[in-house]
Amino acid sequence: MNGVSRHAHDSALPPLREDRRLALELRLVVGLDREDAVQEAWLALLEGRNPARAVNTFARRERRHRRRMVPILN
Repeated sequence: MNGVSRHAHDSALPPLREDRRLALELRLVVGLDREDAVQEAWLALLEGRNPARAVNTFARRERRHRRRMVPILN
């Protein structure tokens, strides 16, 4: 793969002064959702919103969605 990893956690994070908070929020995201969370962070940065807050909101939304889907799948 020419030294290029395709894992989501290797995606480039937005350049932020508060990158510690963003890194913390990303650590709390389920591994399967991490790439989407990084995309949410970039989108928030481009829109002038707080990327860490956007990742947190995304993660909460995904958790709620999964909780609702469990009864349907069982």
